[in-house]
Amino acid sequence: MRERLVRVGGRPIYGRAQPLSRPRKSRGVKRPQMSTLQFRLLTIAGLIILIGWGIGQLFALRTIVVVAPGRSEEIKTESKKLAEGNWRWRNLISFDSGGFASKLQQVDPILRNVTVRRKWFHTITVTATFKQPSLGLNTGNQVFVLDRDGTVIGALNGAATFPVVFDGSNVPVQAGQKAVSAHFVEFASGIVPALAAAGIGVTRLDIKDTTLDLSAQTNKGYRLLFDTSRTVPEEIADLQAVQRLLVAQKRTPLEYIDLRIAGKAYYK
Repeated sequence: MRERLVRVGGRPIYGRAQPLSRPRKSRGVKRPQMSTLQFRLLTIAGLIILIGWGIGQLFALRTIVVVAPGRSEEIKTESKKLAEGNWRWRNLISFDSGGFASKLQQVDPILRNVTVRRKWFHTITVTATFKQPSLGLNTGNQVFVLDRDGTVIGALNGAATFPVVFDGSNVPVQAGQKAVSAHFVEFASGIVPALAAAGIGVTRLDIKDTTLDLSAQTNKGYRLLFDTSRTVPEEIADLQAVQRLLVAQKRTPLEYIDLRIAGKAYYK
């Protein structure tokens, strides 16, 4: 019987376990070095910003002086709001006097003339005059106050201390708009006291399609028709001539006296 041949080998030799290598930390991305030119440009830009800030502080608008016959505090408040809303107007170097004055007049329509002067280093002086309420205009279901030059000052609040003209066309107007001519304002505001001096009271003034024709309802029961392109003294002279004629003829007009043609008059 054959025996199995067994070969005896030595035990396997295991070497030491090699330590696993740790991943090396990646170094940060290397920032590019700033060139000398770039550094100089950056420095110059910083200096410009610093100088600009210094100039802004040196000439910053801090005081507003108002010279006006009234409403000084209101005008000062309006001026401050305008300056705060425009960076150019917050510094006397970039301050635009003309533009500021124009904007202030838009904000406050009652101002007639506005002059703005710079006073170095932190002050502006606002000198203003007011428009003069001279005539009322009833149009668009609202009564407006007109300046003597015919521009709209604003809506009438309270009772009028001047004549009011009713516009039959009802053309809408707004503050700051030129509604009628200066000559019309002069005529309409002057005809009422002139008629009162002649013994005639006016109860209502009307215009329709044009401001050249003005109708005055009187306390005598008839209307007077005027041509506003003429002067008040001319119209009153013609009216007095008609009155003398009517007295001589012992007549009284029932509806109207038309004075729109120079040197002539018609009555009914």
